[in-house]
Order: sequence, then C-alpha cells, then structure tokens
Amino acid sequence: MQSIRNWLLAIATTTLGIGTYAAEDGYSTAYTACMDESGGVTANMLDCIGTEIKQQDARLNQNYKVATQALMPSQQTHLRDAQRLWIKFRDSNCALLGNLTGGTIDGLNQASCFLDMTKKRADDLAWLVGHGL
Repeated sequence: MQSIRNWLLAIATTTLGIGTYAAEDGYSTAYTACMDESGGVTANMLDCIGTEIKQQDARLNQNYKVATQALMPSQQTHLRDAQRLWIKFRDSNCALLGNLTGGTIDGLNQASCFLDMTKKRADDLAWLVGHGL
C-alpha cells in the first residue's frame, strides 16, 4: 500500500511541475513576460507580482495537500504546525520590507518578498513529496 502511495505521489509531484512555468527560475512564463512588459512602472510590476503570487500560492496549497495526504497523522500535525509558523514568519518578514524607507520601493520589496517566499515554500513542499516521503 505504501509503495502505491509513493508511486501516486511521484506522479502528482511530476505533473505539478508541468505547465506554464519557466524551467530556469520556476516562475511562470506569463510572469516573466508581464515583468518584461511592465516598463518598470511600479503599478504594472505590482500587478504582475500579484498575479504570480496567486499562481505560486495555488502551487503551495496543492503541494501542501499532497504532502499532508502522504504523511502519518503525527507527521501531519508537525507539518501543519510548521506551515502555520512559516505563514507568520513570511508575513512578518515581508511586512518589515514593506516599511523600510517610506517610498514606493517598499511596496515592491514587500510584494517581491511575499512572492519569493511563497514560491520557495511551494518548492520545499514539492521536494518533501518527491524526495522526503
């Protein structure tokens, strides 16, 4: 039963990486194109980042769901607790970056932090499913 579960998790993890994501950095090709076309305008860049955050958050949630289903109940509790603490850390860490200078760069720094940390956590959870379980 455990080998079937691991096999199904491997397939799920593999398919999660397929789609519109650029291989070199893990961000969607739409995000890369949006940022290229933003003209360096803060509002445009924030729109691009906001859209990509939604994509990466969906990846994170899917990877979390798959990881949770693969774990034993005691491990699920640890993952849940770790995830809750990670969310608090991400939010606080990025809020700090959003209040450093008082300028418009703060908004970009905060949004970029949120995006980067969310993507990294999605990647970490994908690794957990693919290699750690």
